[in-house]
Amino acid sequence: MHGYTVVAIVGLVLTTSSAFAEDRPIADAIARAFSVGGTVNAQSTDVAKPVRAEGRFRHRRRPWPLPILYGSSAFLQSFDAYVTLTALEAGASEANPLMEPVIGRSPVAFIAVKAGLTVASIVAAEKLWKDHHRKSAVALMVFSNAIMVAVAAHNSSVVQQVK
Repeated sequence: MHGYTVVAIVGLVLTTSSAFAEDRPIADAIARAFSVGGTVNAQSTDVAKPVRAEGRFRHRRRPWPLPILYGSSAFLQSFDAYVTLTALEAGASEANPLMEPVIGRSPVAFIAVKAGLTVASIVAAEKLWKDHHRKSAVALMVFSNAIMVAVAAHNSSVVQQVK
């Protein structure tokens, strides 16, 4: 159990560490490139005013927990997939009746479903964020991650019992 906990913590830290990387230097470079000078229309003798790129390239700010929750969701789903497949190899059986037919087909299908669930939760949170339901977006990801922590912890304990 301790080995899985260490792997989970290290994976969570590595997954979420990139969430603090900021794309501001790139946005600033794009803004400078577009605001260097005015544009001239070849058909007209009028000189257009310089285009201010800051209006077009806004830096959308996310609350600091949201990117971390995205990364941790991806990590928790992949960790759960790993632990579930390990438990099944050790002789356990799938308790979720919705996932049992998927696992019976192939591990690749199971991993694809887990990836789809991860993407679906992130897309739903992004949709909520863009529709100005920002607290709901964060709450959705917290709830999703809490469920995955419980599922991964349960599956990890099953692996320990089977071994």
